[in-house]
Amino acid sequence: MKQVVLLLTASLMLASCAPRYNPNSRKPDADLSCNEIRSEISRAELARTEAGNNRGLSGQNVAWAILFLPGVVANEYTNDKVQRAADERIGTLNRLYSAKRCTN
Repeated sequence: MKQVVLLLTASLMLASCAPRYNPNSRKPDADLSCNEIRSEISRAELARTEAGNNRGLSGQNVAWAILFLPGVVANEYTNDKVQRAADERIGTLNRLYSAKRCTN
């Protein structure tokens, strides 16, 4: 019984380390200023980088492989979802940045 509790606890701890990315901003996209768009792009790029660092032979995946092998698959899937969401958001924000004729 102790092993089951330990396994569940470890699983929850590792799951909390997975990156989260909510692509929605506090304001509608059309209301974002040029500086806010740049800030949102930076936030999306940071989430994408963090998710990329957690893929492959990362510390998270090694820990998952030791504790709970299906966790590796779940971790890879979650990181892939974060990267895709960030890529889509960056594309949307870049189009908005151009449409608003923002300058560097």
